Amino acid sequence: MEDSKISVDIRVVGDGNRGIYYPDTQRVIVYLNKHESYDDLLKSVNHELIHHCINICGETMDEDQEEKCIFCMSWADHSLI
Repeated sequence: MEDSKISVDIRVVGDGNRGIYYPDTQRVIVYLNKHESYDDLLKSVNHELIHHCINICGETMDEDQEEKCIFCMSWADHSLI
């Protein structure tokens, strides 16, 4: 397994994405202006950290598969109740 260290950078303003994960540098950037609440911000940070976990575990997924997997994980507690 690769080094699991990651850097999370929270920026005030960004274009397009709510957050982005850069696997080559193991860095996450999340933009405050794309979120409505603190809880919303934390969900984006968790989303990007899951991208990192998938990356360091060596899983092979295309972007669509990875996003669907993260979506299912994010809503699992609501689906299982």
